[in-house]
Amino acid sequence: MKIAILGAGNMGGAIAKGLVRSGVPAGDIALTRTQPGTPEDLAAAGLSVGTDNRAAVEGAEVVFVAVKPWLVSAALQPLAGALRAGTTVISVAAGVSLAELREDLSRARGVRLARVMPNTAVVLCCGVSGVAAESPEALEVARGLMARLGLAVALPEDKFGAMTALSGCGLAHALRFLRAGQEAGLEMGVPARMAGEIFAQVMRGAAELVLHSGNHPEAEVDRVCTPGGLTIKGLNAMERAGFTGAVVEGLLASLPEK
Repeated sequence: MKIAILGAGNMGGAIAKGLVRSGVPAGDIALTRTQPGTPEDLAAAGLSVGTDNRAAVEGAEVVFVAVKPWLVSAALQPLAGALRAGTTVISVAAGVSLAELREDLSRARGVRLARVMPNTAVVLCCGVSGVAAESPEALEVARGLMARLGLAVALPEDKFGAMTALSGCGLAHALRFLRAGQEAGLEMGVPARMAGEIFAQVMRGAAELVLHSGNHPEAEVDRVCTPGGLTIKGLNAMERAGFTGAVVEGLLASLPEK
């Protein structure tokens, strides 16, 4: 399967490297960006980057559009004649609807359209992606590819804002929690790097417990807490400082404006 990725920035590059990690041959992926030359991290993955969008999409079965939202129309409209029938165009551009994509490609017959909202952990095939599409066929292709890069959830377009907050912004929120754990470890006298590694593994273990068991997070919390123990004292101290409220408010503040 030939895959074109228009836009070799943070997200386009992460998708490309994740696909290679998942087993897609690097030679099957054509990346483009406005500046000539291949960044070192992409070259290290066996990828090369060109500047000709039209050449990249010719013969491609899947085209990812990973440019900035305000550049989508300028990138897509000149390509309508180069996209063959049956090609699946998958937009990664936040806020650009399927209807807007269809308008940009109104002259491209038989092209299937989908949108995905991934986070940058797709680079390690540990990402979370929301997927919406115009048709079941486009949804199958888009979800199948994103499932190679982590969890891929089919959802209506009107829930993409929530996906942006929970998975895209939420990744940074989780990393801030990791940083807080590292700082606490440092104050306890644990070297910063070691504290970071310990707490990162703790976060990984917590996530795996929930994902593996299917339990509500509080069920796993109850397994750790003992009456009068240190864990419940720590949790209550965090709640008195507004922990849950701060997390909820932060995620709600990350919802894109309509």
